[in-house]
Amino acid sequence: MRRPVQLAGVGSILCALIAGCGLIPGSTAEVCVDWIRFKTVQDQFRQATLVVIGTPAGTDSETRIYGYTAHIHVVDVEDVLKGDPEPGPLRIAAMPVTCTGGVSYPEGDPLDGSRRMLIYATKQNGYWFTMTPAQGAVPFDPGTSLPFETSPLETTPALK
Repeated sequence: MRRPVQLAGVGSILCALIAGCGLIPGSTAEVCVDWIRFKTVQDQFRQATLVVIGTPAGTDSETRIYGYTAHIHVVDVEDVLKGDPEPGPLRIAAMPVTCTGGVSYPEGDPLDGSRRMLIYATKQNGYWFTMTPAQGAVPFDPGTSLPFETSPLETTPALK
């Protein structure tokens, strides 16, 4: 009776070490995220914590999320449509694509370049991130009308 209990204990430890590679210092584990696809831009606006019109001015640094590297960009903000960014330069990380074997942006970083954009963001791990890799930042040419309706309740920062 004692031998099966010992084997079960050793098996549990081995499973934990193999499955939880994060227990080994310096190792990383990649997560495969099933990203939401917003049916309408209005739904996306409602779900975002921060929505701005801005122009990425360059990469500032990097962070990690879901086991992938995310580029943090400084964004020159033209208008805040929803949310309450902190004072100073706005730093937003482009959410990496997952399930790619460690390649964060297989089709390019959506915030690379200096094009005016509508950026939909949420806060995670202390950083602003685009909501999803595909729908978090979209080109927004001058003179284009907003693709969603704003209301005072949706644009007011949460009361604390």
